[in-house]
Amino acid sequence: MMTIIYFQISDLDNSCPNPTTVSLMKCKKQILHPFRKLLCLIGWRPFGADSLKRSSIFLRFINILYPFLILILLLFNYTYEIIICQGKLNVITDTQTTTTVRTTTTTTVNTITTSNPRNQSTGTWATLQPGHTRPHTTNASMAIIHKHAECGHIFTTYILPDLFHFLAFIIGFIYFRVTEGEPMYSLMEKVFIHADQNIRLFGIHRAIRRLKLFMFIGCAWVVVSVATHALSNAMNDFAHTFIFHDAQYQIVQNKPERYILFTIDILCLLISNCIHMAVAMNYACHCEMILFYCKAIRIRLEEKSVQLLEAMKRILDLGASISQLNSAASRMMSILIIFFLERTILGIILLILNRIFRADMWIYRSLYTIVWFSILVFCLAQAARVTSKCDKFYRISLSMRVYGYPNASSNELDGFLLFLSKAELRAKLFGLTVRPGKIIFLGITTLLVLIVLFQTSIISSENFFF
Repeated sequence: MMTIIYFQISDLDNSCPNPTTVSLMKCKKQILHPFRKLLCLIGWRPFGADSLKRSSIFLRFINILYPFLILILLLFNYTYEIIICQGKLNVITDTQTTTTVRTTTTTTVNTITTSNPRNQSTGTWATLQPGHTRPHTTNASMAIIHKHAECGHIFTTYILPDLFHFLAFIIGFIYFRVTEGEPMYSLMEKVFIHADQNIRLFGIHRAIRRLKLFMFIGCAWVVVSVATHALSNAMNDFAHTFIFHDAQYQIVQNKPERYILFTIDILCLLISNCIHMAVAMNYACHCEMILFYCKAIRIRLEEKSVQLLEAMKRILDLGASISQLNSAASRMMSILIIFFLERTILGIILLILNRIFRADMWIYRSLYTIVWFSILVFCLAQAARVTSKCDKFYRISLSMRVYGYPNASSNELDGFLLFLSKAELRAKLFGLTVRPGKIIFLGITTLLVLIVLFQTSIISSENFFF
């Protein structure tokens, strides 16, 4: 008689006596699972990848259709923002307010005259025009085309950043579809296992809390960025004259249609900014795990509680993790750094040259600059921290060479010093090493150049503060 025995396989619970296993389970539940859901949202990870029903026909169909849907939304977003001049990012036409004066004559010519820059404008952004006299014909289509032409610098403002964004999306799609995010989890396993007992007591929990903080900051960044875009649409009454246009009264109509387009626009922007968040969080979490691993090795060297050969193996393993960081993750991050930098520079220029003295306009310009500047600084700071902390190994080796190390000869210490000098323990972006000194130098240089440009009136602004 045959007896069938059923076994239930499940994850261990918190009653497991091994603290490393419990920490890995906690990290996987609180960090990796939300991150994998984010990857599923933007189409970089198949739905049900961890499920036994992954091979079902329905999930296969969804996993084929959904990435195409995301691609269509991105292409719609790229096209739509060019058509409507999203965000009003023209330095010439969108930093000053004008008043439109209509005249009834037999020649049917409209004349636009510039008002005082400090006059308050009661219209929406649809009334913003360049600060000089310009004739317009009364033909509705010609007026719309002319208004759209005033968007200005379309290639550098919209097309080029969109190309960078799309390239980062393609690289991320290939990378995460192939690896399924396993490099991050394998790095966490390696870091938690090799951490010594003293660090396990408090360091692992602190690392998990910091990763959770990164995820929370990323979610808050996405919400604020989408809210900033919604504010710009609200200032324009959720419509754009290029699409919703009345030739006789210049009144924006068709409210249902405008709100439908606004909803689609917000959805596309949410997907786009979630891609930014996924790339930034992947890079930042990798950097944080490397920093934790680096600290564990450095503490044992300072305590002189590890053999030199074992330390060299750990450092070599750390170098492999940094090389993995400098591969696909670094390429995606480098591409988006250009995107963030372009938006930051444009936001600063628009904020400085803004002559529309309205509270909502100042709030929008300030939030726009802060949103892109914050994520730019965050990503650069993480890369700089990795390089800075890894440089401490060389200083420790110099101290060991001078004061000696237990059970190590002078030749072994010289070999260890040479080993560290050849190890590539540096985080790179654009193929260049990122160091704190470089970032501080570039920031101070940029600030000094701006001060000189303002003092010499090369950049002029009627803002009292500038």
